[in-house]
Order: sequence, then C-alpha cells, then structure tokens
Amino acid sequence: MRVLCLHGLGGTGATMWPLVAALDQAGHTCLAPTLPGHGGDPSDLVGLVWTDWLDAAHEWPADIVVGQSMGAMLALDLAARGGCRAVVAINPLAPDPDAIDGLEWRRSRGHERIDVEPSGVDEIAYDWLPIEALEAMHHGIASIDLAHVVVPTLIVTSAGDEVVDPASSDAVAAVLGVTPVRVVLQRGGHVASLDADRTTLCTAVDTFIRTMA
Repeated sequence: MRVLCLHGLGGTGATMWPLVAALDQAGHTCLAPTLPGHGGDPSDLVGLVWTDWLDAAHEWPADIVVGQSMGAMLALDLAARGGCRAVVAINPLAPDPDAIDGLEWRRSRGHERIDVEPSGVDEIAYDWLPIEALEAMHHGIASIDLAHVVVPTLIVTSAGDEVVDPASSDAVAAVLGVTPVRVVLQRGGHVASLDADRTTLCTAVDTFIRTMA
C-alpha cells in the first residue's frame, strides 16, 4: 500500500518518521513530506491558506492517508474529495467557531503570534505560530465536508492530549459519513507518533491498513 503521512501545524515530516519506519518495515511504501511553510522559520507560514497545504498533499498520490493533528484534518479533507481509499486521523481537530473568534479577537488587538508550549517529546517544530496561520488552519477545517468521508476510517485519540481535547475525536466521528474504527492511546500526549504509545499507534495503523488489502 502507498501511505502518505501528514504532520501537524508547525511540525515537519520528521514528526511522522517512527510511523513511517514501522509501516515501511511492514511492507508498505510510505512518504512523510514537510508541508509548505514548515521546516524553516514560523514567519514562512504567513500568507498560506488551507488549500496550499491540501494541494501539496495532492502531489503525492496514496492509497491510505494518515494525518496527525492538522494533518488528520487534511487527510479527512482528501478523503471527502475522493482522494484516497482509506484514512487515519490521529488526534484530529473538530471544527471550532469559538477558536476562530478568539484568534480574530487577538489579531484585532494587535497580536500577531502565539507561543507554543513544548510538547515534551523530541520534535522538530516551531516554538511559536503566526495567528494568521492558525486562522487559516481553523477556517480550512471548518470548510471540510466531513459527511462526505465515506471511505474506511480509523480515528486514534490520545487520552492525555494536552493540545486538543480528546472529545474532538468524538465530534469528528459523529459527523462522518462512515462509522470509524476507534483506538484510544492511554499514554502520551498530542504528538502520538513520537510519544509513549507510539508502538501501539504503529501496530493499530498497520492492522487497519492490512484490512484494505
């Protein structure tokens, strides 16, 4: 199977490497690109919109799209548009109008950036994010027609996620056009691909992918 792995906002493809390595070893062909605006300076994200990241993901055709955080929602958007055979969403962010309102309020008062708390794992990631980029992400998520996700779907949720409320996974699952497979990771936080339950994550994703064969 060809598997595309997508990282979250502020991260890089390296975030997904443990998962890529495990899936490669299991016989799948994997790619974990670094999305536009990432891997350099946080200011590189300014001016980018959701479709810039989505179009970049489209450049790598895959049977299965695996995404984490923002990458999970990009994966679901690709699935909604018929761009893959199955999708894995790790700690997805449900549409959140309140988050958009809060970001717009901050920007209206002259704030341009938000500092990012360390994730507690060895991750190559930005330590701050432009508010404009966060707005672009949330507006993009709000635009996804999740009811059009009808391909087999696995949602993986970190019970100890310190960034995204685990209930976000429930909200996403409730509006999909398919009943997803659910896996809950009891250890670790938001960046599940690098955290304590990464082996459990890799096994769950491989098992799910094998059902597509």
